[in-house]
Amino acid sequence: MRFVSLIHQSTKIAGFGLLLALFPTVQAAPPEGIAAQIESLSSDSYLRRENATEALLKAGPVAIEPLLQVLERGDLETTQRAIGILQSIAMARPILEGESDRPQLAQPDPNEPDAWETLLTLSTMGGSRGERATMAVEEITQVRRAQTIQTLSMQGAMIGVKEFVYNATTNLQRIVEITEGYTGDDSLLELLRWIDKVEFARIEGAAIRQSVLKGVIQMPDLKTLSLLYGEIDLETMKVIGDLDSIDHLEFRYVPLNDELIDAIAKLPIRISLTLNGTDLSTERVDALRQALPGLNIEFKRGGFLGVRCNDSFNECIIQSVVEGSGAEVAGLLPSDVIIQANGEPIRKFADLQAVINTRDPGQTIRIGYRRRNVEYETDAKLGKLTEPN
Repeated sequence: MRFVSLIHQSTKIAGFGLLLALFPTVQAAPPEGIAAQIESLSSDSYLRRENATEALLKAGPVAIEPLLQVLERGDLETTQRAIGILQSIAMARPILEGESDRPQLAQPDPNEPDAWETLLTLSTMGGSRGERATMAVEEITQVRRAQTIQTLSMQGAMIGVKEFVYNATTNLQRIVEITEGYTGDDSLLELLRWIDKVEFARIEGAAIRQSVLKGVIQMPDLKTLSLLYGEIDLETMKVIGDLDSIDHLEFRYVPLNDELIDAIAKLPIRISLTLNGTDLSTERVDALRQALPGLNIEFKRGGFLGVRCNDSFNECIIQSVVEGSGAEVAGLLPSDVIIQANGEPIRKFADLQAVINTRDPGQTIRIGYRRRNVEYETDAKLGKLTEPN
């Protein structure tokens, strides 16, 4: 998880002893009253254990460090109670503050022990405490995920299943989408650290800014990021570099210059980079390919015809035509077979894409096609690739 703290990372290596060392006050006597309640967690009396649990819950964060100490020596029931208390303390910490119609991200006291971070650390350890802490982390995450979806959706962000276009391929995916319609405080997007198991994010238009990207890169399972129809500056580009890695990165109709390309060359991209309608020259992209020989770089001028075809066929058979596209205006229909484009023979969908990728939006190309064994020609004006509604 990307939001694991330094304490979590360090303790994962060194074990439970270091966790105690990171809280030096643990070795001192707990506050008066809490010490007695800690001891009562392992009492033979069920009532005393219940009363102690309730008292420690009311004590809140001040009980975290004493609870760590009892975890080192506690039996199974004491361990379960202690971690259950830590879970409740973590859930009691608010993630939002301010008015309900204009919430802001809550700012916890940095000097106050954090039950959530403590549970993350405990979850890396073995035995019953590690298992119980892992369960607590998963339960907290589920609740926080639901809170995040509700909060950000009310501010105009989209978190859910939607068609996602990457490299001319459209699939239904679980995505996070931030557009100009987002009206919330950008700091709220840090809540995206709770949105796990979502690999795709799309940022569009004026939402391409530093503060938005800082939130989006908190997504723990982010693998594909698309930036569309806007502009990006150098400082915003550098935010992407804060990721440990990103599998696929796309810039679509986002102008790029030499300075930005130099910054892209330093980003932790693992598999593919798509540059579509970025105003770059072929020569500049070729230089980038030489600088990044292991990266698959797709370069497109940005022209879009508006047909969907199956690339596994030995013919370029149109499966569907995008409404309002140049293909529709030119009269192309599903089941038509495209046989040439600007004089180039077309045998597969990839051949058609290769021709279109060298053309800019607004250019016209000549399409030859076959319909019911009769060949025709038509002119199609290329547009821009847009996301499905």
